[in-house]
Amino acid sequence: MIGIVLAAGLGTRLRPYTTFVSKAALPVAGVAIAVRVIEQLRAAGGAERVIVIAQSPEHDVVPLIEAHARRHGYEVAFGTQRRPRGSAHALMHVPGREGLDEDVVIGACDNLYEPDELGRFVAQHRASGADGTMAVLRAAPEGMGASSNVVVEGARVVRVIEKPAPEAVASPFAGPQLYAFSPKVLSFLGAVSESPRGEFEFQDAIQAFIADGARVGWFEFSGRATLTTPADLLALNERFFKSAGETRQVSGATVVEPVVIDPGVEIGPGSTVGPNAHLMRGCRVGRGATVRHALVFPGAVVEDGASVEHALVVPA
Repeated sequence: MIGIVLAAGLGTRLRPYTTFVSKAALPVAGVAIAVRVIEQLRAAGGAERVIVIAQSPEHDVVPLIEAHARRHGYEVAFGTQRRPRGSAHALMHVPGREGLDEDVVIGACDNLYEPDELGRFVAQHRASGADGTMAVLRAAPEGMGASSNVVVEGARVVRVIEKPAPEAVASPFAGPQLYAFSPKVLSFLGAVSESPRGEFEFQDAIQAFIADGARVGWFEFSGRATLTTPADLLALNERFFKSAGETRQVSGATVVEPVVIDPGVEIGPGSTVGPNAHLMRGCRVGRGATVRHALVFPGAVVEDGASVEHALVVPA
């Protein structure tokens, strides 16, 4: 299978943090979230090759993914979506999509799943012989307005309603952006019309594929971890960092593992860093300061004697 990761979103709800680091490159225990998604797809057996839709060739996540691919020995290619206009619009920028001859597993760069469930999702799709498999989550009707409503009959998906009003919801299932499909579905991208929101949504291509006779199944996930707000970023880092452990000395400061300290970081003597802290390139922690359960962004300063806990610090 080929893994496709949609990573061109602007992360407007994460500003000002995405002013300094793009959403796809925001670190989760020191690893860009888009790379975490790739790791999960590959571990689930769903991504021998990877295609990433980025904002541009200069997108800050591109070199991070390229370095990860070199270290772990997989092939990666990039498409560019300079102006985010929906998931179908993003998939129109998949390089060589007309010639793909393997099933694709498609995920968003801001959603992480339990590895065992993700593995079962991929395995079910492969064993079923279906033309596609959609991930679903149970959700209240009022919670589906930002995603889609997936309507099923038995083992099959029969309808996908994009961003429905609560009164239009026809099943208890919401559709997160996680799919496994025959590459034939990509030929239906041209059938997608621009929505009133000015977007082209993949769910409309799926609906056209179903109307053409495709057999699409579904797999229910128990949940997901998503990156939408600053609180989500802190929670994801808490989840992925290991438990507190070894204490060591760095430049006269006390470092309590686990921490990530990027190159070019200045740490003042008498300060304490960690546990569960990430000091990003070019930031500075002053003398006698404390940084715990926090991310300090590139170029930011923690003043002498300051205490930062459960917080995100950006340049003033």
